[in-house]
Amino acid sequence: MTRIPLLFAAEIRRYLAEVSRYVSGYISSLIVSGIVIAMLALSSEARTDPSYWIGFLLWTTSSTLISESSVSISSDKQDGTFTQLMLRPTSLLTQITVKALTWVVVSTVVDTAFILLLFALLHVPMGMSLGAVPVALLTLVALFGFTMVLAGVTVVYTKTASFADMLGYAMMFLSGVIVPLASLPTPLAWIGRCLPITLGTQMARDYILGRPVSLVEWLALAVQVVVYLALGYVLFTLILRYGRKHGINMRY
Repeated sequence: MTRIPLLFAAEIRRYLAEVSRYVSGYISSLIVSGIVIAMLALSSEARTDPSYWIGFLLWTTSSTLISESSVSISSDKQDGTFTQLMLRPTSLLTQITVKALTWVVVSTVVDTAFILLLFALLHVPMGMSLGAVPVALLTLVALFGFTMVLAGVTVVYTKTASFADMLGYAMMFLSGVIVPLASLPTPLAWIGRCLPITLGTQMARDYILGRPVSLVEWLALAVQVVVYLALGYVLFTLILRYGRKHGINMRY
């Protein structure tokens, strides 16, 4: 257990070092994200819905949670330091978990401040509710299943981190954050309803708007957490077992 705080500290130092080195890239990314979010917000019902902002926050945080471990593993392979991760006494899954948690905490702080400032400048109303906090946390826990799968695939095949962006935008499209599920074709709407971010966003918005949230919805979210975590862990284990048997691509 004492190794985990050390891993967190190491990832924080790594993050600060990368920000200082690629500060222009981070600023450019924030500006592009701000333009996209502003366009979507101004062209939707966000101008009259104080709960709308929570969907954008959950989407940006979820995208970070899913992608950053894969991006970090790809960077380690590119820099030639990935072998050091494999030789550490801490399991690879623990390291991936720490990487994801570190980046998602930092990202949540930055994204929350950024979205609040952006929506304030756009004069978009923003409501708050403590009930939305546990909903958001459970949603992110469920989506960690995607993190494990994508990280495992990146460990074996390396050049898969680019799919993370595609997955992130697919979640935004299918989760009802921008387009109501009722407007989507039936197969896409069905896929969207199976995503934890869809139910999580709806429950969080209900809390902010003061609408009742049923026990059935909480149970459904809990089931999604268990299912996605279990599937993610099983697939991660199978992918790593395949990699150890057939070889891991160490080239970038």
